[in-house]
Amino acid sequence: MLRLQTEHLSLEPLTRDDYPWLFELYGDVEVMRYISGAGRSHEESRKRLDRHLAQGEALGFGHWIVRAGEGGERLGSAALMVREPGLPVEIGFALAPAAWGRGVATEAARCLLAHALGTLRLPLVHAFADVRNLASGRVLLKAGMRDVGLCTGPYGGTDRKYELTREQWLEDLDTRAVP
Repeated sequence: MLRLQTEHLSLEPLTRDDYPWLFELYGDVEVMRYISGAGRSHEESRKRLDRHLAQGEALGFGHWIVRAGEGGERLGSAALMVREPGLPVEIGFALAPAAWGRGVATEAARCLLAHALGTLRLPLVHAFADVRNLASGRVLLKAGMRDVGLCTGPYGGTDRKYELTREQWLEDLDTRAVP
């Protein structure tokens, strides 16, 4: 997996050295309230992270640690994942509370969308946000995704689904390039 860089962030491929920090992040009830409804145990987090590592090795994309600048403090995690074979690639993120409201999620999401749709040339990326999670919905829209309506989300609740195709992403690039 490639290390990704933005103006303010570094997205570094997940390693097992990141697990203890992520166990704390994913154990935080506030961080996970709209993802799983409760903090995750270390064992549940370890299983998910092991799957992300395996996916990264197999597909060349998976799970990144979001850091402030070059090698700075950990701010959260971001992922391009395939939940089940045959499903489109999904974008997801979880940030530490200290990173909330600072534009970190939007910058990380834009970076992952550019990587997925530009570098990897994937045809489609989708995302899900709990209907109560207005902040994540705004992030996905600011990152360029389209709201395609309500659905049953990956964790069984009612989610709002977002999508962005490669064609839409390229059109948006063309539009932004025109003065």
